[in-house]
Order: sequence, then C-alpha cells, then structure tokens
Amino acid sequence: MIDPYTGGHDVKRVGIRLKTLAAIIKDLDNNEELRTIFGDPVTGHLAIVAEYADGAVDLRIEEIRDTPLTADESTRFTEVTDRIVYANLI
Repeated sequence: MIDPYTGGHDVKRVGIRLKTLAAIIKDLDNNEELRTIFGDPVTGHLAIVAEYADGAVDLRIEEIRDTPLTADESTRFTEVTDRIVYANLI
C-alpha cells in the first residue's frame, strides 16, 4: 500500500521537542524587533510549515498576515528568527 502522505517516497523524519518549541515561541513573543513588525503576540502572525520536497522534509517558520512584509522587515524577521531557533536548538 502506498502512503497517501508521501506517495510512496522514503521520507526523512523531522522532529522538535515540545519543550524546545515552547522556548522558541516564548523567545519569539518576547523579541522587541519582532513585536515592532508583528505586534503582540508575535506568534499570532507566524506558522510552522512542513513541506516535502526533493526527498526531504523541510520545517520552517513563516509569517502569515494580511499585509506583506517590506524587504527590510523580511530581512530582520529571517535574521532574528534564525538566531532564536538556533539558540534554542543548541
């Protein structure tokens, strides 16, 4: 039987401990730069997106709001989010 979620492909698993996810959420919500961009709570405008592509699962945080980010906001969002995620994964 073919797995309906992967189309029969061998999927690598991606996981993150809930404790780590909770720490990331807390740090995102407490970051002043992100509050300036998104308002409070920051995480009310973010989503975790999982995507299967090229034989691997990609897990990332994306912004979801009615108004698109400016180029500067997008750059800051990426830099701050990457810093927060990496700090919590170490």
